[in-house]
Amino acid sequence: MAGLSVKDLLSADDIDDADLADVLSRAAAIADGATPPRTPAKMIGLFFEQESTRTRIGFDVAASRLGHHVVDVSASPGSRLGKAQGEDLEDHIRTIAEYCDLLVARTEHVVTVEEIARLTHIPVVNGGNGIGEHPTQALVDLFTIQRRLGDIRQLSVALSCDPTARHALSFMKLLKLRPPRRFTLCLAPETLLSNVVAAIIDDLRQHGTEVDRVDDIEATLDHDVLSIQTQKASSIISGRIGEMDSVQHVEDEKFTLTADKILRTHSKTMILNPLPRHSETDKSCDSLPNAAYFEQVRFSIPIRMAVLSRMLSGRRWAGRSRLHSQPGWPETSSPISSSLLPSVSSN
Repeated sequence: MAGLSVKDLLSADDIDDADLADVLSRAAAIADGATPPRTPAKMIGLFFEQESTRTRIGFDVAASRLGHHVVDVSASPGSRLGKAQGEDLEDHIRTIAEYCDLLVARTEHVVTVEEIARLTHIPVVNGGNGIGEHPTQALVDLFTIQRRLGDIRQLSVALSCDPTARHALSFMKLLKLRPPRRFTLCLAPETLLSNVVAAIIDDLRQHGTEVDRVDDIEATLDHDVLSIQTQKASSIISGRIGEMDSVQHVEDEKFTLTADKILRTHSKTMILNPLPRHSETDKSCDSLPNAAYFEQVRFSIPIRMAVLSRMLSGRRWAGRSRLHSQPGWPETSSPISSSLLPSVSSN
């Protein structure tokens, strides 16, 4: 297999087609009731600089169901980590590595998770690094699609959110491994695409995917799948633990999904949302058969069990990781690709 084999899952770039097939297969077996082989209990460290519900609890539950133990290795309110007369990150992580067999890290800054991985010999999972990536969320999304609708390569997929959102970037990168028949971005006309996203779009086109861009959520409701989150995601995920966001983020009506819009268009589109949601996905959608976002939560457990089991067994990731050659990924301010200029919505 070509590419750089790595111990860590820091980016969707670390995953190649064989890795993806392996994780999805393991997760499917677990979801269908298979009991993973019992191995000696290991210690999983959770290092979270930012608030988390699904990722933190999801890895805790996944580890417990595999028979492993979990320890919180985050900086506590009384911790000396990062303080003038305390302990720096390097010593903290190297200490943790002597206690734990694997580390799941959610960091405030993009490059911190890479630094953590560099400092330790134990495998590290990126649980979300600022406005960087969230590879296990992307795996959850693909698995949820597969369980409900089958092979994503036969489907049409729309994505409505901030294109710099970490879950979105990882999701689009994984789509390169399973190119859908059709892919549509739903974005405000003034939204710029980074060079990274533009390159993904070009890659999808080269694999035969029909690519489009619209600026109204109703124009996506003829697709098989719609993954939606707020168009302001990059500004929302920047907070540290203990900080409360005093600003109420209200989505523009054109990017707000409601039950009325779904019913009016007789849409059968499967709706994904990585959560937490803001006003972009109205709760009126929850009772419709389209809503699959709580299925995502349920399916996150077998996916994270699959990721943990293969990494704790020493299985490495064979994808081409840009983290080791391009620190500071991704770009978020480069001009929009001329091949994906805003188009006029047909609805």
